[in-house]
Amino acid sequence: MTLLLAPSARLPPVRSVHEHRVEYLENLVEYLRTIYNPPVRGIRRVDRQAKGISSGPAREDEDGLEMLRSDEFERAYTIRWLTGLVARASLIQDLNAEDGEASGESDGKVDALIREAASLLAVCAGTAAAGNVTRRFTFASPHLNSPVEVQLTDIPMSVDDNAATVGAHTWGSACLLAEMIVEDPDRFGLSQGVVSRGARVLELGAGTGLVSLAVAKLLSTKSAQTSTGSARSAVVATDYHPAVLANLAHNIKTNAFSDEDPLVSISPHALDWSDFAADRTGRSAIEPPFDLSFDSIFGADIIYEPTHASWIRNCVSALLRRPSQAGGSPDVLPFPRFHLLIPLRPTHLMEARTVEEVFPPASSHSGPGTDLHILEKENIVCEAGDARPGSEVEYVHYVIGWA
Repeated sequence: MTLLLAPSARLPPVRSVHEHRVEYLENLVEYLRTIYNPPVRGIRRVDRQAKGISSGPAREDEDGLEMLRSDEFERAYTIRWLTGLVARASLIQDLNAEDGEASGESDGKVDALIREAASLLAVCAGTAAAGNVTRRFTFASPHLNSPVEVQLTDIPMSVDDNAATVGAHTWGSACLLAEMIVEDPDRFGLSQGVVSRGARVLELGAGTGLVSLAVAKLLSTKSAQTSTGSARSAVVATDYHPAVLANLAHNIKTNAFSDEDPLVSISPHALDWSDFAADRTGRSAIEPPFDLSFDSIFGADIIYEPTHASWIRNCVSALLRRPSQAGGSPDVLPFPRFHLLIPLRPTHLMEARTVEEVFPPASSHSGPGTDLHILEKENIVCEAGDARPGSEVEYVHYVIGWA
């Protein structure tokens, strides 16, 4: 199949790359991205066209793609070819201009091609370390002047003290939750009023940081678009395993966030949910940044042990802002919410059921109260992204709050 043709066999010689039209070169860069920037399985919702996330290759191609991805010769060839493409940008521009294409249009196409090639070159160079995979995500939003773009690295999973570093990989739940937040920030407690006063956001089990990074970039863009100015927002991305936290810090740095950013801060922190297990109100002395409550808490695919749901309940109970802790109307300051998105895996059905046991559904007449309840439950079905007919992945989105 064409898709499985090795780069050294499919790519034209680098010395003659400028002799091809931009459209042809765009197709080649996209082909290379399929190999070296693989998508995450199970993230395209079946009832709509997901924006900004590419579907994955068919199952029959995955083994061949993995072989190409691990071939060091082919990777080195691809890096040399992309480097040559970037170096010959001006020659490509001259060729298309000579063909009668409008100068401005030609410039725009070539610039976009070179940006894509340079981005993929960074991905290929970054994945040279065995087992690392660099991914790029683009989330479109009707509320923003530009899309939210995140680039991050997955690292190899390992087992330490009988615990696997599952946060080393980016999972479909994180992709889906990030996409949903960017599409409709008001639904997730990130309205313009909250942004203006400075939002406080916490992610539990952040892993590679996709949700936290997407939220931080969303808040930064919304703040920049506000004419009246905004207070600084804070995003706290948490996990437990040291290797996962180190990679999380790396991904935050990759996305150009710094401590001096005037609009939003994002920081990685260790958080052990079991610390909150003894007392549902949390520990007696909570250190920054957990000493102040959060407006919104997010969790994607973080229930995979029977004890996790109860630990998370106690953690959220201690850290989620209570409605009485701040004044203002719900239009300006929405009620605090914990958004939990989990896949319904056949192997973890018992763990999934514990969510509704520790967060019982609220009655229809419930108002703000002192206990955490499920306020909304939404089932979401996504294409699995492989070749099996009708293969799908189902998720559940829980909206949890005080009632």
